[in-house]
Amino acid sequence: MTSLDATNPLTRLVFETRTEKPRDQGITMMADWGLDPQRQANLLSVAGPFIDQAKIAVGIGALLSQDVLTQKLESYRQHDIVPFPGGQFLEHAVLNNKRDEYLQAVTAAGFDTIEVSDNLLEISLDEKCEIIRTAREQHGLRIFGEVGKKEGMASTVDLADDAARCLESGSEIVFLEAADFFSGDVNEEMLEKIISRCGLQPLVFELPGPWIEGVTLSDVHQMTCWLLNRFGTDTNIANVGVDEVLKLEALRLKIGVNAGGEES
Repeated sequence: MTSLDATNPLTRLVFETRTEKPRDQGITMMADWGLDPQRQANLLSVAGPFIDQAKIAVGIGALLSQDVLTQKLESYRQHDIVPFPGGQFLEHAVLNNKRDEYLQAVTAAGFDTIEVSDNLLEISLDEKCEIIRTAREQHGLRIFGEVGKKEGMASTVDLADDAARCLESGSEIVFLEAADFFSGDVNEEMLEKIISRCGLQPLVFELPGPWIEGVTLSDVHQMTCWLLNRFGTDTNIANVGVDEVLKLEALRLKIGVNAGGEES
């Protein structure tokens, strides 16, 4: 899918290039906190070409009727967007000894991709990797892994090992939890360690949000600019707000507030 409409004369003034959908670099993952079908349709009519993945956040998929959920998933797929349930829903299931029921239920509900995380869940890396293998091999699911803990929790394993093992076990990509990397000063040392171990392509950088104490919209903007300046236009970025998708694409193409140069 071509991102820009060549019939619009303004596109001649866009000089940066982007990989085209479906893409495995320059991914934008949007967080869907329960968009109703009409608002989703309106959003996709203008921003669909710039969204690659849509996370149905936490367990919100369970709050929707099956008809609405089916419509939501189909609408995303029609725009070459991969929908998946947030990893904390799986964590909730594992905590309640319902892992297998979760894997069966998400498949029956219409998902073909899940996120495997341990943001708030205390499980071993071996257990996490076993969930990835089981979901992929026994249920035919695509897997997006995640490493890092939510704010206030300490990671008990080396994050580079965690990311590498997730990929080795069958994850297509790995999300990097914002609270572990972008809460306060950027943890560049750990980022470089993970990149050295896994490469940049499979890593997707999550943006921080208001769930992290003290984070403002200005902080999110500054972190977005830092990522694009540090890793380039086709940096993989996750947890983008519904109202922030076009802004991010403008930043990627340098036709936004950073048009005159790098944003500090």
